[in-house]
Amino acid sequence: MGEIKYNTKQREEILELLKANRDRCLTAREICGMVKAGEATVFRTLSALAKEGTVSKFLSGGTPTYQLNECGAHHEHIHLKCSECGKLIHSDCSFIEELEHHFEKDHSFKVDRSKTVIYGICSECGRGGGQKK
Repeated sequence: MGEIKYNTKQREEILELLKANRDRCLTAREICGMVKAGEATVFRTLSALAKEGTVSKFLSGGTPTYQLNECGAHHEHIHLKCSECGKLIHSDCSFIEELEHHFEKDHSFKVDRSKTVIYGICSECGRGGGQKK
């Protein structure tokens, strides 16, 4: 039998917060400051949500960040993350497949899309319109 999922008020509050911040990743500490749940509950809930695939977990400078996974638990793509505002863009363009093929053929290296994040500056921040988070 599978693990039982409890829909607690804290879980729902965390999910609502992640839905309201779809375009960026949040650290567990940031989430703690935005919800009524205690720190241990937030960390435990994020861990469970990541394990079940509801939330994607990324490492950003050694600190885990979390984002609602609206693409499904097993949908893998390259992530483009803005170093200024924290915005996360999902990239599924055909060029990524060409790049992966190049890495595999010329470098004997297979890319793990579920863990791939490319950092840079989004167009809004490039125009000076972004806010540093």
